[in-house]
Order: sequence, then C-alpha cells, then structure tokens
Amino acid sequence: MHWKRLAGLALMLAAPLARGVATFSLVTWNTAGNGVADWSTNSPQIQAMGRILAYLDPDVVALQEIPFTNSWRMPEFVRTYLPGFYLSTNSGGDGYVRSVFLSRYPITRSQSWLNRTNLAAFGYDGPFTRDLFEAQVAVPGFALPLHAFTTHAKAGTTATDARRRVAEAAAVSNFLVNSFSPTNYAPYFLAGDLNEDPSRPADTNQQSLPILLSAPTGLLPTLPVNPVTGSGLTIASGSLFARYDHILPCALLFSNISASQVFRTGVLDPLPGDLRSGDDQAASDHLPLCMVFNNPYEQPFRLTAVGVQGRQLRIQWESVPGQAYRVDVSSNLTGWTELVTRLIATSRVSLISIGLGEAPDFFRVGRLP
Repeated sequence: MHWKRLAGLALMLAAPLARGVATFSLVTWNTAGNGVADWSTNSPQIQAMGRILAYLDPDVVALQEIPFTNSWRMPEFVRTYLPGFYLSTNSGGDGYVRSVFLSRYPITRSQSWLNRTNLAAFGYDGPFTRDLFEAQVAVPGFALPLHAFTTHAKAGTTATDARRRVAEAAAVSNFLVNSFSPTNYAPYFLAGDLNEDPSRPADTNQQSLPILLSAPTGLLPTLPVNPVTGSGLTIASGSLFARYDHILPCALLFSNISASQVFRTGVLDPLPGDLRSGDDQAASDHLPLCMVFNNPYEQPFRLTAVGVQGRQLRIQWESVPGQAYRVDVSSNLTGWTELVTRLIATSRVSLISIGLGEAPDFFRVGRLP
C-alpha cells in the first residue's frame, strides 16, 4: 500500500482484492491441414505439431487450416498434448478447412462471423473465403473477457486473389469497428494467416494489411523474429520466403508485450524437451508465431495528482480502460466506508472529486478484481 499526505489528508493506493495471472501467452499457427486425410494422433504430422505445442505450452492457441471433415479429431489432440484445455471448433470454414481455438482458460463463447458472406459491399462480387472466428476467454485477473479473433485470408498472388483479400480485410475491419466496437474497452487481438507480407508485397498485392491496421480497428502491427536467426519469415516452400502469419493486438495488449518469436525446432541446439529437429517441417509449411503479454490489469498504478479546491478533494491516478476501481474513506484507518463502490475507467487517467468533511479524513483508491 502506498500513502500520500496532503494538508491533513492521507491517501492510499490499496492492493486489489484478488490477483490473476501475471502473463498470458498466445500461439497462432497455420497447420497445413488442407487435404490431409489422417488427423489422428498416429499421424507423424500431428505428433510433430503436438510436441511443439506441448513444449511451448501457450495459454491460447489459434489454429488455421484444420481439415473440416477431421476437426472431430481435435478433442483427441487436446487430451494427448494439451490435457485440460478448452476447445472451440465451430468455425464456419469453407467446407475444406476451418479455424480452431484452444485455451487453458474457459472459453465462455465462440462464434463464426462473416462465413461465406458476399463481399460486394466491399468491392468484390464473391463470398468471404472462410470466416472470422471469435473465442471469448475468461483469463484470470482480467477485468473484462479477452476476445480472440482469427482468420485465414484468401491465398494466392493473382490480381483477383488480391482484390478478394482486400475485400475480406475490409469486411473484418467493418465488423470490428461497427459490431465488436473497440470502444467497449475489452482486450482483443486478431491473429492468423493473412497471406500478405508487408515487407515483400507481390506485384498484385492490394494492401489488405493496412486496412486491418487502420486507426478505427485499434489493431497494431507486430514483427516477431526467430531469436536464433533473426528472421521473421513464417512460411516455406522448400525454404522460408514470406511472413504471412501475424498477431495484431489492440493497444492495451500491444503496450504489454513482454516477448515474441517465430518458433523453429530446426535451429535449436541442444533440443529441449521431447522436440525433434525436423518437427517444424513435419508439422506444417508455416511456422508457429508466439507472443507473451503482461496482464494489463495487474500493473502497479500510482497517484498522479492530488489537490484541494475549496471543499473539494481532487484525486487523479493511473488507470486501465475497463478496469474497476473503488474509493474508500476512513476517519481512523481502522474502519473504512465505500465512498465510490465501482468506478469504471474509460482512459489511462481517472479523476474524482470528493466533498471534504469538517474533520481530517483518510482516503484510499483500490483496484477491483
């Protein structure tokens, strides 16, 4: 607890009533499942993928290109490699592949959006190739649920492919701004195979990434690299050639990134755990993208301004949008009375004015769980 005294008043920042996780980690991965008949744990591809995910042990996993007709195998995968994880497989897909979410923490809701919807309103007369898949995750210590989004954008390098990809990006952006609404303060990210490399655009590239990263979406770019090679490339055809996989967090998560990497087993020496050198190539033609975030709701905060105007005490402190705070008053530091029960922050700074009594009082600001 931290105290600040001013003109006979005492103010205190109180610890939260309960604590959550210090960090949470994310992996996004295109699993190259299109056309794969054997998606059981007997498959060398699945075993390689399972060893990697078991080693990385992420809290949330966004997988793209799970075979549509074999997604019923995913509970077996979870039991074998990530026991106890929650699973959502109700992505719309295109009839061939779909997206899947796995989570250490409860998935309280999952929903497919934009599945095969017509993109004419966004400049392309055809359907959204797959969908935008959302999982709402109850991360311990988060003041609001985490909204995880993943998508697998239209592949291909033709001008038609590029126009369709741009229209999909516009549809996703429109959904985030007008349906999800970043102004609700909930933490969110978009991750997946976006089939666009901002550093190596194809001749026909119509720039779909800038649409997803436009200011109204609230999404921000990240550029993880492999810690051994320094390369950010994530997809191979014989050799690595492009960064098609991306994690785009909102500002709240972006400001709390603590680590990230493109993961490769082939460059690890010695190999940790049960990993094998060729696991990254056996599992997929894409590499998994990993990111770790500090819990934005568990960061220390401090008073930034305290002052008296007439008979009003003004208290200002650092806050997290969407986080709830409480203000208490006491005359003796023994018994406390709630003055403001639940103040929801709407910005990085919160301010409250309190009428002062005749006798000196003690005040404290506490962060609620």
